[in-house]
Amino acid sequence: MTITPVLLIQAFLAAFVGGILFSIIGIIPGTDETATMAPLTLILVLLGLHPVVLFSWFIGIIVAMQISHTIPTAMAALPGSTMAVPMVLNSSIAKRMGIPHIAMKKMAAGSLIGSIIAVPVSILAALVLSPIGDLVQPYIGLIFTLGAMFIAYMSKAKWGAVVALLPFAFLIQGFQRISMEAVGKNLFISIFMGITIGPMISELFNVLVPSLRERQMRDKENDIFLAPEPKGKHSLFPNPFKIFSKKGNRDIAVTSAISATTFTFSPVGMTVLLGELFGGKRKELYDRVTTSLGIQDAVSNATYIGELIIPLLAFGIPLSPVALGPAAALFNAPPVFTIDPINNLHSFLTTWDYLLYGAIGVIGGAMIAYPMAIRKARSWTEMMFRKISHEALIGAFMGLIFMLAFYEAGVFGVFVALFIGFFGGILHNIFGIHTGVQFMAYYASAWIVTNLITFSSLF
Repeated sequence: MTITPVLLIQAFLAAFVGGILFSIIGIIPGTDETATMAPLTLILVLLGLHPVVLFSWFIGIIVAMQISHTIPTAMAALPGSTMAVPMVLNSSIAKRMGIPHIAMKKMAAGSLIGSIIAVPVSILAALVLSPIGDLVQPYIGLIFTLGAMFIAYMSKAKWGAVVALLPFAFLIQGFQRISMEAVGKNLFISIFMGITIGPMISELFNVLVPSLRERQMRDKENDIFLAPEPKGKHSLFPNPFKIFSKKGNRDIAVTSAISATTFTFSPVGMTVLLGELFGGKRKELYDRVTTSLGIQDAVSNATYIGELIIPLLAFGIPLSPVALGPAAALFNAPPVFTIDPINNLHSFLTTWDYLLYGAIGVIGGAMIAYPMAIRKARSWTEMMFRKISHEALIGAFMGLIFMLAFYEAGVFGVFVALFIGFFGGILHNIFGIHTGVQFMAYYASAWIVTNLITFSSLF
């Protein structure tokens, strides 16, 4: 177990600073987790932070963003992140009922409860699965391919996404072959970051197409209504378990525990499924809306944490949508971390490290986000709408991504990120083949292409 006073302080500071940063990012509507979490985490990995510090950082930013995205979702019925999209319907109902502040408190409290439960539950689940880790290693390529097919079929494109795995795999391996000729090595950062910014690149390309540009034109700014500030004072850090009834706490605990173990499924899918299953059955509208929102945010956070911890602790390879996207740098960020051979957080952290530094991450991430969501929701939301441009935020992260691509392979790396982003963005925006499918295709591409070439040589 890795415990020293210096590491404990560093881990807390990383989670706390990450919590502040992603509390602010989460308030800005429409923010994508992968596009914000992945590049910053990759920078910290490349800077050489200790593995336990990196783990606390990532838990902290998960917790902070999943709490703070409740603010614009509840107050303006605009999703604070992609994970908040399933909560927009109930949030809009709560807004029309005049209880957005109550909905927001329920969501923030549910998110924190989900975090508290998810860390130990996902560790237990990982310990159950870890004995099969050695059996998994020889079949990594096949497992990635089967996982890619499963996640592809679960997307909106269904069989179209499954079929699209083949040309996208060839595209990836084609760029890898070119990169060997151009810079003498395979690329990870440029391709991964290209997939990350794909939807943005595709949207920017639309500006060059007259018919698409006209479709996106707006005559006036959007009008956004914010509910008034609620009366009454709140304690600085209200007990989240006292915000729900006993039945509500029970349902949140059960759904959090379930979602923390379902590491192969889409976090958004689990949020919709369990939110409807446990919250949608209530007869009284107020109870149904507020409890559903609490459950959905708990599931959202618990799924994210489970999809990080289980693949890390049990296998050391990214076998979940979160591990393949936002947390990819904790698994594979050459030359610091690799998956073949496995040399990443799986190799450096013990079970007790996951428990201790996971708890530190939850505390550090929630210290600002949770009180802010309870006490400062309206004022902070208004400030974000007035002072921070969404386009400026997107531009900042795209600049960060291009910097990382340049770091890996110079101008060639930037070109690769742009070209991968262009094709991946079209698949995402037009055909509904989301970035999770593309990340899986990236990891499965070598196995797919090698076996298809072998198969074709038989004829």
